[in-house]
Amino acid sequence: MDAIDVESDFKKSRAFLLTYSTLILLLWYFSVDLRAFSFLGVSIGIRDNIQNVHLVAALGNLYLLIRFFQKSPKGCFELNEDMISVFESALKTIAPYAYIRRLAVTMYESAGLAKDEVKLFKIYKQVTMGHQLSDDHSSFLKFIQYRSPELAKRTELSFDISFSFIAAGQEHTQIIRNELVVPNIFLVRACQLYALVKGSFTTSWFTDYILPALYALLAIILFVNTWWQRNAIDHVVFKDSFNQLLISI
Repeated sequence: MDAIDVESDFKKSRAFLLTYSTLILLLWYFSVDLRAFSFLGVSIGIRDNIQNVHLVAALGNLYLLIRFFQKSPKGCFELNEDMISVFESALKTIAPYAYIRRLAVTMYESAGLAKDEVKLFKIYKQVTMGHQLSDDHSSFLKFIQYRSPELAKRTELSFDISFSFIAAGQEHTQIIRNELVVPNIFLVRACQLYALVKGSFTTSWFTDYILPALYALLAIILFVNTWWQRNAIDHVVFKDSFNQLLISI
């Protein structure tokens, strides 16, 4: 099956899932009586097992959700290039401020000056991500999951920073090149969270692949909960009967 067929099947399964999920969410929200409905102009009434109609509807939606996952393109649930770009931009923007003290200490040492002797007034920075030198664009979620040093290396940053400062009444410039830093895991987490939130609104990744699954799960949960509540008395009676059986044994 070629890529066009895969994409077409995926779009169909997503359309069925969203349509059915929307339908049962509307039925749930407006408390529609599911004991009678019209199908192709024919009025159909349900007489038996009426108490399980919500469960059956939820199972139907679960089937469509499984088909959605089966037809999804390989790797579509990983962060795509657009999402990774948002992540990289956030990390490269925040990291210089997070590590400014470390970089300043490096500058003091290379200039042979003490911190008290220096008055900074301008900083020019250029930040490069280490993984950009590689063809490996694996999901950064793996960095969170496995904490592998090799995977962490993909988030390594290279700083080129020019410090302009005043020392002994004179203006100086000190340049630090290729200062390598592997960002702290919490900084990476924060940037990933930011990328997920911002990317969800600025790219189609979230609405194409993640939102339909969450939408369907919401519909399934609500209908299963409705079925459970409407059958709560039967569940209590069954539980009491079962407990009495255990006691008698």
